[in-house]
Amino acid sequence: MGTSSKELAQQLRKLAKRQHGCFTASQAIETGYADSVHLYHIKNGEWIRVFRGIYRFADAPETPAARCMAALLWTRDKNGKIQGFLTAGTAAALRAGTLPDGQPIQIGVFKGFRRSSAAPDGIALSFWSQKFHKTSKFCGLPVQEPAAKPSPGLPAAPANLDLPDYYDWLDYQAVRCSPGT
Repeated sequence: MGTSSKELAQQLRKLAKRQHGCFTASQAIETGYADSVHLYHIKNGEWIRVFRGIYRFADAPETPAARCMAALLWTRDKNGKIQGFLTAGTAAALRAGTLPDGQPIQIGVFKGFRRSSAAPDGIALSFWSQKFHKTSKFCGLPVQEPAAKPSPGLPAAPANLDLPDYYDWLDYQAVRCSPGT
């Protein structure tokens, strides 16, 4: 016995609610929607196509968080895992409620990020080394943590250091900046 369309819609809405009203074509298919009915739901006005393969329920508000989630869903890999993160500036604007409507969402991705298509209008990519950043979650969205502020009296560490070099640099700074020298 098949699943009714109301049950499918309810399952997809439950998933989309956790993702600020957004979902992917793959998620719709996994829920039970046939690939052939996606266009029907767009034409009926039930779904809004945000980016290729990324949708939002029409009755879900287009909030800044929904725009960010749609951009992050665009970065997913073949397994459906999100590969990007909101840059610190975008995350700060989202937290403050000052994310402008007309500007692209700034998404950070790691070097080696591959997509078969260029970033669509509405998404601006920046490439990052995996070594030199940390992410956390804000409203369920992966965001870049702001850079740590350097200690007073110590200069900022060069960004191109690996961990052993960083500790050597730190030891050198401790000797150079110690009292009485």
